[in-house]
Amino acid sequence: MSVNESLARNSYAAAGQSHIVLAENISEAQFALLEKVCPAGLFQRNAAGVAMINYRGCLECGCCRVIAGSSTLKQWRYPASGCGIALRFG
Repeated sequence: MSVNESLARNSYAAAGQSHIVLAENISEAQFALLEKVCPAGLFQRNAAGVAMINYRGCLECGCCRVIAGSSTLKQWRYPASGCGIALRFG
């Protein structure tokens, strides 16, 4: 089974608001690092080049928090109870 097939087995209950908040003025290099380290690919740029977070697909692994630190992320917390990822094994 491929990684994508395994991830597709998971279910996700989206919260009403993001549990990840970027700091006010992060640099291009900091955002590029987030794009690179996130295994779910949450950090992307839209067609206009604006930095965006698709928090609804978060694996809650904490890579962004550990690698980028508090200077890049203003807030990182687990989603509200009943929201977030439900991992399915097998």
